[in-house]
Amino acid sequence: MYRKILLTTDGSECSMQAAGYAIETAAQNQAELLALTVTETYPLDNLPVEELTRKVTELFRRESEEALQKVEDLAASLDTPVKVRKMMVDGSPAETILKVADEENVDLIVVGASGKHALERFLLGSVSEKIVRHARVPVLVVHSQKLEC
Repeated sequence: MYRKILLTTDGSECSMQAAGYAIETAAQNQAELLALTVTETYPLDNLPVEELTRKVTELFRRESEEALQKVEDLAASLDTPVKVRKMMVDGSPAETILKVADEENVDLIVVGASGKHALERFLLGSVSEKIVRHARVPVLVVHSQKLEC
């Protein structure tokens, strides 16, 4: 049924639970899993010190790499191999996710109900809501019983 699944991740507990569903679904369908992190760097454009901007950007990149590695490690731990392709992109999260979904011709988008940062949790998963409203393919939003998600 699914040939290519897009998983959005930020390394949060909720996104890792979503990763579990995405990996399991990919294994069941022998589908490719595209693990995507999106770094929103435009707020950094107005920082007064270029060195600070560079350091914060490096921190975001390391967090993205760690999140993608977690997904790859989780997929490798399964008995059924899942092909994972990792992608890091800068941009506005919802818009970038939707753009990548279209460009990559995915069959399913899997996203956690809320993200890593407190503001995202306060906004009740505004990124996932935008994805659900505007995606051209089915979207699986994973919500945990834990309060963090």
